[in-house]
Amino acid sequence: MKDNLCLTSKDVIQAAMKASNKKLKEFQIDPNVMIIFSGGLLTYLKEKANLEESEWLLPFHPYGGEKIHRGKYKDISITVILPQMGASPMASIAEDLIFCGAKVILLVCGSWGIGEKVKLLDYIIPTHGLGPDGTTIHYGRELNEEIEVNKEVVETLTAETEKRTNNYHVGKNYSKEAFYRINKQEIDELQKKGCISMENGELNVLATICNQTNTKFGAIFYSYYNPLDGWNISWRDERYKDCVNLEGDIALATIGRLNKM
Repeated sequence: MKDNLCLTSKDVIQAAMKASNKKLKEFQIDPNVMIIFSGGLLTYLKEKANLEESEWLLPFHPYGGEKIHRGKYKDISITVILPQMGASPMASIAEDLIFCGAKVILLVCGSWGIGEKVKLLDYIIPTHGLGPDGTTIHYGRELNEEIEVNKEVVETLTAETEKRTNNYHVGKNYSKEAFYRINKQEIDELQKKGCISMENGELNVLATICNQTNTKFGAIFYSYYNPLDGWNISWRDERYKDCVNLEGDIALATIGRLNKM
């Protein structure tokens, strides 16, 4: 089946090269990539890594194309991308990033905290992705399969987080694509399985694709909504900005350490 695909990242890049008269190397990205969903985090990373904006595939690939931001942190080249949320967009983005040179990918964003001890704006480092989503089945994953996150990246993220704060938790992440369909009984059952966070399925997709391509990957989240505690507009609080900035600092330090290993 894989040999008969109608469209691949290679096809997309080749079409972009033809339309732009650019060479392949002009679509290459840095080996170290952060995928983020926060404009505030992007602002912080721009300052720390002197990021410069590039259109990358955007003019040639409306489904999966996004602008990228490239820079350096302590002489380590980094690409940052802020795509649309969701499992399906993540699939295109992950495949395109890997085809264009990504070797380490960190998902750096927020999630819904469902662990018993997880408080609002605590950090969460996932060890596994589980739960249903509408995308990984197309990559051969069984919906009851737990996907392990790269242990080296988990350990490095944990060590760098521990240096900076005690407000962090390590455990499993559950995929839930229906934001308004979370209930207490479901959370109770997930806690028994070791789940401490929940998000839209992006981690499942990133984990599946990275594992299949031998790409290092990991994730760090902050809890911006704890369903059992009720809705809280945390991003209007100054603490939210500090939380996001520290998350960016942890991710940058993690990339620094991974490049020394």
